[in-house]
Amino acid sequence: MSQRDMKANNASIPASEVQPIDHTRKQIAESEGFPIEKIDEFVVFIQNDPYITSAGLQYKMLQTYKAGKFAVQAVIPSKEEYALLRRMMGLKDEEPLVVMRGEVWVDGLARPFVDYGTTTPKNLKGFVRFSDYPLEMATRRATNRAMRLATATGMCSVDELQVTSDAAQTGEGAEAVPSATRSQIDLIKNLGRSPRLTERERKRLKTQIDGGLDRRQASELIQKIKARLDVRRKADAQPIAA
Repeated sequence: MSQRDMKANNASIPASEVQPIDHTRKQIAESEGFPIEKIDEFVVFIQNDPYITSAGLQYKMLQTYKAGKFAVQAVIPSKEEYALLRRMMGLKDEEPLVVMRGEVWVDGLARPFVDYGTTTPKNLKGFVRFSDYPLEMATRRATNRAMRLATATGMCSVDELQVTSDAAQTGEGAEAVPSATRSQIDLIKNLGRSPRLTERERKRLKTQIDGGLDRRQASELIQKIKARLDVRRKADAQPIAA
């Protein structure tokens, strides 16, 4: 294709669609105060839309309030809160729901920043399924949302994503999702070295990496590994009965 033809084709495409992701990444780094070399760790792009990671939110908390000046926690909601959320979500009595309340306490403020994280079979699919880690993902969503409030972050957390259809999982009917970043692959490899994973699980991770991952799949896989390691770390910390 000639240079003239390329210009003609680009002229018919809205500027927002031809804007390089690299330019968007630079803009986000500047607006959120992220080091540009850390942008792939702090922000994930899925079909050109940016989503902030837990690491990105934790960085913003440290930049906003400084270490030792805040606390992030997840607590079980009251019966009244749980019942109200079920009604608001229109769930039937037999439909399962896990809810956690995320709180960010900041020195000098009388009340915490509060938001909720929920998981159901409908909003937790893909690599991390409801049958695997419903409590862990509800906890992560709750604390991430509370940190988003505390840092005035407009981007949605990547942990809040859901896969609702086969088309969403395969990319059918949508633009192709970019390949996993080097930072994502390196993080998966580092997590895979944990002694809390079995040899079979490590081999499976290697197979998944060798088979190719897009950024969405890599992000979901990272969250799945982290959730699995969190469960095993807590189990290892339990005191052994005499």
